Amino acid sequence: MTQVVKQNDEIVRYLQKDRRVNLNALSYLAYDGDADVYVYDGDVENGVIVGARRRNFFYLATHNKDFLEDFWEFLPAGHKIFSGVPKAIADIMTRNREPVWQSPCKVFMHDGAHVYKHFSDFGIEPLTTADAEEVNEYYTYKSNGSIRRIRESIENMDSACIRIDGRPVAWCLIHAEDGSLGPLYTKSEFRGRGLAEAVLANLMKRLAAKNLPIYVQIADDNAASLALIKKLGGMDFSHDCMWFGLDKL
Repeated sequence: MTQVVKQNDEIVRYLQKDRRVNLNALSYLAYDGDADVYVYDGDVENGVIVGARRRNFFYLATHNKDFLEDFWEFLPAGHKIFSGVPKAIADIMTRNREPVWQSPCKVFMHDGAHVYKHFSDFGIEPLTTADAEEVNEYYTYKSNGSIRRIRESIENMDSACIRIDGRPVAWCLIHAEDGSLGPLYTKSEFRGRGLAEAVLANLMKRLAAKNLPIYVQIADDNAASLALIKKLGGMDFSHDCMWFGLDKL
């Protein structure tokens, strides 16, 4: 039987055993003190599932098939979003269920040593909440709730922006809910000038100075971002993951 519990040190220790794979879940626990946490039969060693039921958004950190099945049965009907799930776990979860949508991604993490150069030709500053509407307008995954999350990211996390004539033309944020890099965007008329590289390197340098985790999840079909992260250097491939949605009837 699935047990609903609150965050505790034992759960964090379990997730830390494979920190690279579970960094999204760990970051979400730090971000949302009211996150729902699930264990199986009261034993953390069976795995952990972290989620926000009010958003139907979940992180899976277990290979236990019985736990996954029991958890699915426990959930109420509706659309469920599974975030950055390691591929092996995603394969178990979707084996007998057809995803409504899915996005395979590659996860890259900072190697802990690389120092990013300073792009002196660009004036880089943080975004402000006044920029949130414009950032959201260009966001690839724009939705009814994305503007709220972008505002939260700007208010609570580091960001980097280049302005021309007072308007943002290139920017990079950190997803507040899981601490990963993104969204990264350069307006089409300003591309080819190295602006994306400049804001990304600036943001990563500041995160490194604060000893904060630096990682990114890039969709497999996003060739431009995959090329950019390799060009910058210092980011090692960690693992393949999957974002997907399932409808429970």
